[in-house]
Amino acid sequence: MLPKKIFTTITLITMTLMVKAGAVAQTKGDDPFSLSLKVGAEYDDNITVESVDLTSRRGDESALLGGAVGYKLINNNNSTLKVGYSFSQSLHFELADFDLQIHGANLTTSTKVNDVTIGVSYFYNNIRLGSNPFLDMHIVNPNFNTLIGNKILLIGGYEYQKQKFKQAILFDRNAGRHSGNARLYFLLGKGRTINVGYKISRHNTVASELIYWAHTIDAGFKLPIDVIEGANIRGRYRYRQRDYSNINPRLGENRADKRHSVRLSVETPIVNSITGNLEYEYINSKSNLASQNYNSHVISYQLEWKY
Repeated sequence: MLPKKIFTTITLITMTLMVKAGAVAQTKGDDPFSLSLKVGAEYDDNITVESVDLTSRRGDESALLGGAVGYKLINNNNSTLKVGYSFSQSLHFELADFDLQIHGANLTTSTKVNDVTIGVSYFYNNIRLGSNPFLDMHIVNPNFNTLIGNKILLIGGYEYQKQKFKQAILFDRNAGRHSGNARLYFLLGKGRTINVGYKISRHNTVASELIYWAHTIDAGFKLPIDVIEGANIRGRYRYRQRDYSNINPRLGENRADKRHSVRLSVETPIVNSITGNLEYEYINSKSNLASQNYNSHVISYQLEWKY
């Protein structure tokens, strides 16, 4: 019964998106209000919860639901201030204990100083796993961006993330993470871009064996599909290495993780303000901790309506 209920819900939401798109396609203008809705489906051949090193070794389908609403309190030539709320939900057909629900609130502001835009963002996420409270996250992200010449965009920043788990068995994983990052976008014209980025993180937990340094390198591209107006293909490769600082009692040595992932997606306009996104991701995770030594294939399709 569950799959039938899920697909009935998806069908109803999809029909609603189509009607809404036709009703408001021409009314956006300079409205400070924004709204988006998503509905889709996903197949993952190895359901995981990375934040607690949980790997099911089983595949499952899921329905995906989501949305976001925002309002620009300030929006002029030099400064912006925006508040927002977001929601996402995965509903698995069989592995309901892996259903993920996220409620998010955010506040972002930015101002332009000469040729540099300086900003700061705050995010709060309340996360439920299965039907149980799971994790609260607070994120503060000062950032900047500037053009180097006419063809290169530099984006950088600092991020502090605080994680507080809701179940006593996970309290040793409560953490604070400090990260610095930089990314270059090469603007090639006609909607084509290439980007490369680097991020360094220090993750401090209550449990000493879970403290680590992480290095992340990635590269990506965006290319328009000439035969379909408004369609784009995107790709990304990412390598992440985590070097744990202390001996793990279960291993008798320091834990070490290496992870490669490749993502490819195709975005196409459907009607008015609705777009479809087909995405595939391959993950190759290597670790001396057995639960984090795996391969994973994920494919999804989502419809998104934006106002």
